[in-house]
Amino acid sequence: MGKKFISEFKFNEQVDSFFMLLKKELKMTKYDKPYLQLTLSDRTGKIEGRLWDDAARFNEMADAGDVAHVKGVVEKYREEKQLKVDLLAKADERAFRFEDMVRVAQNRDKVEADIRMILEGFTNPWLKSLAEAFLGDTALMAAFRDAIGGKMWHNAYIGGLMEHTYEVMCIVERMAGLYPQMSRELALMGAFMHDIGKIEELDPRKMEYTDQGNLIGHIILGHKILINKISLVQTFPADLAMRLEHMILSHHGEYEHQSPVLPKTLEATVVYQADELASQANAVKEIIQNEASEGKNWSQFYGIKNRKYFIRDHSGEDWGVNDARKERPFESKGKEAVPEAPEGDSEGDLFT
Repeated sequence: MGKKFISEFKFNEQVDSFFMLLKKELKMTKYDKPYLQLTLSDRTGKIEGRLWDDAARFNEMADAGDVAHVKGVVEKYREEKQLKVDLLAKADERAFRFEDMVRVAQNRDKVEADIRMILEGFTNPWLKSLAEAFLGDTALMAAFRDAIGGKMWHNAYIGGLMEHTYEVMCIVERMAGLYPQMSRELALMGAFMHDIGKIEELDPRKMEYTDQGNLIGHIILGHKILINKISLVQTFPADLAMRLEHMILSHHGEYEHQSPVLPKTLEATVVYQADELASQANAVKEIIQNEASEGKNWSQFYGIKNRKYFIRDHSGEDWGVNDARKERPFESKGKEAVPEAPEGDSEGDLFT
């Protein structure tokens, strides 16, 4: 059986293929009949599914996190594709390729190498030692490499956390050139570790929150990881530790966004705004990539942002210009990805 990818689905098409079962919930119709609400995925995208007949029996045949053999038909629901499922069963591992089931960020080796190059290039002895404590933890870095950046909204794929982290670091690097009053290396360290708690918050296989993620959350989990790493560096300055802790604890920016504290340093402010910019831009980019191919002017409604997005391609417009970069920032060659700090950079005066 050949793999049918979600991105290839067309309305009224019969589907008989394998998909990752991200979510499964047994519900009741208004007539008290059980049905299954499903979220299926592969490396090309996600789709919602509904199984109406014999739901209780099929509910026992596969669990969230399994690769499932699925048969059904692609239907239209509120102008979007939805799969009406007729069969659901846990797949034999010999019947599919796992790499077809999950999306993986491109260029992970290059992204990881660039992150390491930035951190290994620190000149501040305390920050350099702290960076080495992170980079030398092979289990942590392996988890960081595979972690997802989010469950649904941005960078929601294997390697997404590392990709998002690097994008935040790139923005912080550019901001350091505009604001020489900022400690470049302190801010870059904050950018690197701001979401590190997501390696424990989110299960990259199930694309779901772990028990720790639900009960504690990545901000506090990341703070605990930082405290552990700081403890490995003898006589680490207390004031520097406080500033690093503050960047993790304040990176959500606002109390209503579950931030324990508000950003109150220049470095924390820049990291928060860089995180916000990178995450929102990535999410809108994904919406455009996933929906613009269908020839629509507007995306579906996204409740998380309370809006639709205008996604029509502008390349054919009279004013349109082909000004898109050919390479993403992390595909730059050599040290071009890490510009030199401007004169007047202040981190050399701090914590020495």
